Amino acid sequence: MIYEYKGKLYPDYIKSGNACAHVLPFAQHFCRGDGLDIGGTKDWHLPGATVVNIDQSDGHDALNLPDAKYDFIFSSHTLEHVERYVDALDHWKTRLKTGGTLFMYLPHPDMEYWLPQNNRKHTHIFHPSDLTKTLGDLGFKKILCSERDLYWSFAIVGFND
Repeated sequence: MIYEYKGKLYPDYIKSGNACAHVLPFAQHFCRGDGLDIGGTKDWHLPGATVVNIDQSDGHDALNLPDAKYDFIFSSHTLEHVERYVDALDHWKTRLKTGGTLFMYLPHPDMEYWLPQNNRKHTHIFHPSDLTKTLGDLGFKKILCSERDLYWSFAIVGFND
């Protein structure tokens, strides 16, 4: 039930994947209507969202979303894999309707394993306050940001008003 990594204790469910399952009730509150799950998979995604898996060559990725306007964009444990994440966030904003919601669930920097020097799949780690500022600078309004949860992650929600 518990494992140790670099002298710190973590729950073993963190190793099982499907991080989005830990934030679904909150995401479903904000993500209504027609939307995308960027980084989702066939098996793990926000119910009702169209999946854009950045690891598959289906013609779409984090910097090339379908050419439409959406009510929401949801992304769980994906932005830390995107090399040009500011460009991606700016692009995602162009795909949101006015009043649309961006909901992201991200690894918290308190988790040693998720730091880029320990997990080479991650090109970034985000501090909640820094990402809040980035979204504000990109024009998102009414930004809500949680603290670290028991999945060693945090949620951030911005509105495209």
